[in-house]
Amino acid sequence: MTIFKRLTAAATLLAGSAMLSGCLFQPGTFDATLHITSDRQFAFEYRGEIVMAGMDQLADMAQEAEGERPCYSDDGGKERPCTEEELAERAREDAMGRQMMEGMLGGADMSDPESVAEMTAMLERQHGWNSVEFIGDGVFMVDFSITSTLAHDFDFPTFEDMPMSNSFVQVRLRDENRARIAAPGFSPAAGNPMSAMFLGMFNAFSEPTIDGETQAPPPVEMRQPEGTFRLITDARVLANNTDEGPVDDPRGVMLVWDIDSTTTAAPTALLEFAQ
Repeated sequence: MTIFKRLTAAATLLAGSAMLSGCLFQPGTFDATLHITSDRQFAFEYRGEIVMAGMDQLADMAQEAEGERPCYSDDGGKERPCTEEELAERAREDAMGRQMMEGMLGGADMSDPESVAEMTAMLERQHGWNSVEFIGDGVFMVDFSITSTLAHDFDFPTFEDMPMSNSFVQVRLRDENRARIAAPGFSPAAGNPMSAMFLGMFNAFSEPTIDGETQAPPPVEMRQPEGTFRLITDARVLANNTDEGPVDDPRGVMLVWDIDSTTTAAPTALLEFAQ
């Protein structure tokens, strides 16, 4: 079984889990503001990059590793050149594996202009997506804004026909007229779960070398979020993890989180609404 096929099998097993489905997209550079009033009206704006980080990189990593893997003789396991038949079988399995991985992204292939155009159109027809532009390397430049009433939980982003289990920003309503705001997508230093998935899948499914050691995976570079997240509210702030705490604002108070590679915790706050 080729490394590519093993990685594909691993991805398939993980496809229904939060680890995979929640890490296909992450913020790049951005500016985001959430405004929540004490009577539960809210507005949210996100302007900046959304980075598709996932199957294409996994596929390239597997293909690179597979291309460097030698073949071994049946008697004694000595390293030898691969035959044309063995190379052809690898190529067939690799093609099938890449197709399966693209299917996990709803068929999206970021190297195919037609596929990119379809994804862009899919996002723009969803409410709130004012503009979506693909600028290359898996990066979309977006302008998103929405206003509504907090009668239910809120998550950003959501993608039609693509499961998402974690969010850049989320609001969770609680009893006693409270709401918890969290931005798990804005926490680079907490560790990138997509990188962890790559390494775990590679180590679990790659074949050992002739001396019994596991092949070292190639390095995987992931974009890190960088920007500012603001929460503006006239509701009572019961808790938050900003550096400066609430600052006065004409609309109430403002909480500000500056996000970069040194950020150690995802932004969080707890609000209490008027009765």
